[in-house]
Amino acid sequence: MSDEDEFTKYLSELEAPNTEGYEFFTRNEGDGYNIEIYRQYEKDSGLYRYKGYGELTTIDLQRAKDVYCDLEYRKKWDSYCNDLRVLSERDGDQIIYWRVAYPWPMSHRDYIFRRSSRLIEGPDRWSIIGRSDNSESVDLVKSVVRVEQYEQTIAFQRNESGNGTKVFMYYFDNPGGSLPSWLVNWAAKTGVPQFMTTLKKACEKYA
Repeated sequence: MSDEDEFTKYLSELEAPNTEGYEFFTRNEGDGYNIEIYRQYEKDSGLYRYKGYGELTTIDLQRAKDVYCDLEYRKKWDSYCNDLRVLSERDGDQIIYWRVAYPWPMSHRDYIFRRSSRLIEGPDRWSIIGRSDNSESVDLVKSVVRVEQYEQTIAFQRNESGNGTKVFMYYFDNPGGSLPSWLVNWAAKTGVPQFMTTLKKACEKYA
C-alpha cells in the first residue's frame, strides 16, 4: 500500500466504518460531541486496538486539526504531558519526542514517533498518522520506560452542516515495562472514550 493509499484508507472510515473483527466497546456523548468506540483483542500483547467514530458538532474542521497538531498548545491542556517537542523534520513529516506522566505507582513513559499529515481536497479532509519511529536517537531517562509500539491516526472531515467536524480515530499503545495487560486495558477503558471530551474543551479555548 502506498502512503497516499494509507491516508485515503483512514479517511474512508468516515463514510463507511469498517468494524469487521472489532467488538462494540462503549459510547460517550455530551454537549457538542459524541464518539462510539470499538476494540479488537491482540493475542500477542494481550491488549486492544481501538477505533473511534464521532463528531464535534460545534468545532470547525480547521480548528480541530490545528488543536490536534499544535504541540505547544497541547502542553497547556494535557495535564499528563511532561515533554513534547519536534526532534527533526523529514520529507514533510515530523519526528516527535513525547513524555507522558503515568499515575503513581506506575513509571512514566516516553515515545518517539513520526507524524505525517495530508490534506485531501474535495471536500477538505485531513488524515494525520502518528507511528513509533526509531530513526532518532534520544537518551533514555531514568525511571521512564520507552514505548516501542504506538500508533494514533486521526481523520477529520467537515460534517454535513458545515459547522462541525466528523472524526475517526485508530489507536494502539503497548506501554511495555512490567504493567499487566489487565491494568493497561482498564486504564484505556477511561482514557480512550474521554478523547473527544478533552479535544472539544481544548478546541473551545484555542486562540
